[in-house]
Amino acid sequence: MAQQAKYWFPAALSLLLVGWGANQYVALLVHYRQDHGFSEVLVTSLLGIYVLGLVPALLLGGRASDLRGRKRLTMIAVLISIAASLALMLSHLGPLPLFAGRLLAGTATGLGMAAATSWVKELSQAPWDPNSTAGSGARRASLLTSTGFCLGPVAGGMLVAWAPMPDVLPYATHILLCLPVLILLRKLPETRQRQLPQATAPGTQTRPVPGGAAQQRGGKRFWAVIAPAAPWVFAAATMGFVVIPEMVPAMGGAARHTYTTVAVALTMGCGVLIQPLGRRVDTVNSARTLLLGVAVVLGGMLAIIGAILLNSPALGLGASVLLGCGNGLLMVGGLLELQRAAGPDELGLLTGFFYTFAYAGFLAPTVIALVAQWVSSLWIMGAAVLLCLLSLAVVAVNSRKHLPRALERIDSGAALAAPENA
Repeated sequence: MAQQAKYWFPAALSLLLVGWGANQYVALLVHYRQDHGFSEVLVTSLLGIYVLGLVPALLLGGRASDLRGRKRLTMIAVLISIAASLALMLSHLGPLPLFAGRLLAGTATGLGMAAATSWVKELSQAPWDPNSTAGSGARRASLLTSTGFCLGPVAGGMLVAWAPMPDVLPYATHILLCLPVLILLRKLPETRQRQLPQATAPGTQTRPVPGGAAQQRGGKRFWAVIAPAAPWVFAAATMGFVVIPEMVPAMGGAARHTYTTVAVALTMGCGVLIQPLGRRVDTVNSARTLLLGVAVVLGGMLAIIGAILLNSPALGLGASVLLGCGNGLLMVGGLLELQRAAGPDELGLLTGFFYTFAYAGFLAPTVIALVAQWVSSLWIMGAAVLLCLLSLAVVAVNSRKHLPRALERIDSGAALAAPENA
């Protein structure tokens, strides 16, 4: 490529497209319920089943990218995302292709988030981008990931509502967008050389991992601050565009499709638009962005309770806005905290851990749908509020603990002063 500073962008596009593929299914939830006759539990289970593919891919992919490089795993992730869309096209055959497609989508997302997030971070620094500022990699990865999560369901929702072949066209669009990006990825440099296993003396440990006896400061910061906030990244998002359309007053037909699409657009769109504020709030001295994010999610869940009590679809959409803002703040705040704390040899691994915890929140609609068979929506949301309060308390207590030693090297304010580098 002509300019080194542009190497990061195609790598970040892979995050956008993997995120698009992961979330595009959301736009078809109402379609599968109303036009295919699938049950509520089945549809929400399909939403969360991809966590079974995602978690192993995140954990194994993060470590593999540290050892073997980022580029190959990122390209594999995009290819698997294409395979997932091909499987999801076959919904006319029943739910089994949907289960397979969602499982593949989870695997693609796990590999992509673990490898490509680290790749974008490394392509956003010298020698590949010598003019970038501290925090550029986290900012770029977070923005493109959130944009993909937004565009996938919004584009899919419009195609389902107003275009022919609703079972096929949304997924075909995703595939057509992936193909040229694969060509671009082949031209990018690898930032991580293959690491050969090294012999160690008896009784020594080659490298500490989160939770291990020889925990590094980055791992301690992860468990104390990042992990307690991470599940709310996607718990907030899925409550904004899945739970709210189910809990607000019943609508049918085109109205339900439209309301769901608007809820998705508000949730994920606000998740993208709020991220510049998240970077301005961020500080190296505390977990301020994470604290703000969890607090905003708490406000969104209280708004859901208000929408249920007042029977108000409009207040439900207001809750989607708050939950989307919480999602964006937690995404960018978590990645900034992580990339400050993690060393180069543990960046991929800790990134995998971060997204594993974040995607645990994607199971929220499935859990809610199951519990709602016996417990009212108000009690469920009340329990969620208590859990969110607990997370907020843990992050607040640990906010200034286990900070990176070389804080003087990190200047988030400088990153904000040069938005043209993004």
